[in-house]
Amino acid sequence: MSPIDADASTVLITLREQIEPSGDSDLVGAMYQLEDLYERKLWFQLSEVLSQNVYKNENSKPIRLKLFENFVLKFNDKINQLKLIEFLLLSLQDCDLKERLEYLTDLKDLIKNRKNIKKTDDDDIADIDIIQALLFLEIEIAGVKLNLGFVDEASAIIDECSKQIDKINWSLDNRINASYYFTNASLLKLKGDYTAVYYNSLLFLACIDDLDNLANKHAIVKDICASALLGDKIYNFGEIIMHDIFQYLDIAWLKQLILALNSGDLAAFEQVIGSPEIKQIPEIASNVGFLKQKMCIMSLTKLVFNSPTQNRTFKYDAIMAQVPFLQNYDEVEHLLIKCFSLQLMKGLINEVNSEVEISWIQPRTMTLDQIDAMKKKLVVWSDKVSDLNQYMASAGKELWV
Repeated sequence: MSPIDADASTVLITLREQIEPSGDSDLVGAMYQLEDLYERKLWFQLSEVLSQNVYKNENSKPIRLKLFENFVLKFNDKINQLKLIEFLLLSLQDCDLKERLEYLTDLKDLIKNRKNIKKTDDDDIADIDIIQALLFLEIEIAGVKLNLGFVDEASAIIDECSKQIDKINWSLDNRINASYYFTNASLLKLKGDYTAVYYNSLLFLACIDDLDNLANKHAIVKDICASALLGDKIYNFGEIIMHDIFQYLDIAWLKQLILALNSGDLAAFEQVIGSPEIKQIPEIASNVGFLKQKMCIMSLTKLVFNSPTQNRTFKYDAIMAQVPFLQNYDEVEHLLIKCFSLQLMKGLINEVNSEVEISWIQPRTMTLDQIDAMKKKLVVWSDKVSDLNQYMASAGKELWV
């Protein structure tokens, strides 16, 4: 991946002629800007034009890789190294995995072997910009190797990157964090650790400033929702339901299943699991039994959450009436013990009286409907406090006479 020995202006003229038939005057104008800024050695402004006016323009796709190889690499050590990697990643969008791996490895070697890497007096380590760039490239290489099927190699790279991140005493750039969490989530998905996939995916989303710039939004939200359903420690879907990316979930039955479980809606739940469409995601279709258990837990959580805090003692019969799929008291007790072990709630089981007293329930991220229900409960509570206040004011008058 070495730039040709052509003059930068010649390269830009050639590429400009290639895109002129598209009629995109903004992109053509940006190419003139690049030539001017390159001649004046205004590297920061040059990288900004590349970022905002060229690489974000869809019409630049046919020339991106040529532009990177024959122009950007000419001043690769003059601009922010993370931007340099970003330009390469955008240039490789239409390349196959083997090509991506080759280009990423070549750029890693170029940065790593650069002779002007600075050293700090205290730690004797490379400049922060270089460290972050190499870490970014390692994670991206791990992601490509994972997609190529080299799972062990990718896992080893991610493990090494994790150790390096733990040693870093400054805040990493969000582009690196996003790449790490996304790649780690992909690796954990292959290992079947859906709970970890879900949390890593949420951390990935937290690193994305603008969802409009996120590629494959529909596939990403599909994987997150599937991992939420299959995660053995995920019993609150409020985080993903309330996230902006949820609007990009275009699989109707999957959205209905998530919403049904979160709200404890048995009718909607049974409609989905009885539908042949569920076979579109084999992992979900083969875990219907687990989902039924999760539905029981969500229904019990809903029952406790919606009950007044001063009255949270529940008879087994009342639980069986509200929670689906329970056939006898033994199953009720098993469900309660499961909830206690998952730390979803705390309480005391009274086998003699066949009842349970719930003293605490895990805080949860609420949807707008749940917030509205909470508001109504607070209004009722406020009215009771007001009535008590008026009663005390009236009854207390005689004491002060």
